[in-house]
Formats: sequence, structure tokens, C-alpha cells
Amino acid sequence: MKHEHTQHGGKKGVGLRTCMVVLVVLFIILVMTNPNEEKFVAWLASEHDIHSSYNVNEGRMFTQTIDGAEKTFQYKAGHIQHRGIFSTYSYLFLDHEEKEIQIEAVGIMNMLFNK
Repeated sequence: MKHEHTQHGGKKGVGLRTCMVVLVVLFIILVMTNPNEEKFVAWLASEHDIHSSYNVNEGRMFTQTIDGAEKTFQYKAGHIQHRGIFSTYSYLFLDHEEKEIQIEAVGIMNMLFNK
């Protein structure tokens, strides 16, 4: 009786390669859809009703309208950390009474979430 020579683990190797390709493609998609600072500022407007403007004398300013009353915030500090597949955002504002207001978010797949 003649034995056929088969390659052991052939299907297993193909499955492993397919899984690796899918993971690499998923990683690339997550990196490419990581929100940038522009999207974070737009998110501040839509989620917190905080709008950005620039004043030559005072620098970057933000305003928020609540119940018809407008509050002005001065941008004090902020940081954005890109961590590959997601980013973290943090802005620190000062209101007219020198009170600090910090807004933090996490961004992934072009979406931002409160931290």
C-alpha cells in the first residue's frame, strides 16, 4: 500500500497567517483613524458647547454658552498623547474667576469619549 505524503499543519499555518494579516490590517485601520486635535476641538464644541477662537492679544480663547450666558475660558495648557491605536486628550482652561476647568477625552476610530 502506497502512502500519500501530506504536509502536516498546512491548514493550521494558513489560518495563522490569515489571523496575522487580519490583525495587522486592523492595527493599521486603528492607527489611521486615530482622531487629531482638530477633531478634539470640534468634539469640544459638539459635546461641551465650547467653541475655539484666536485673539492676537490674548491668544487662544474658548467660549461656552449655557442658558444664554456666555463664559469665556482662556486656554492654559493641554496635551495630546498618541498611543498607536488610540489617543488621550486633556485641555486645561481658566475662567474669568481664575478657576481651572479640565476636560479630558480618549479617542479611537475617529470617535472621542469623555475620560
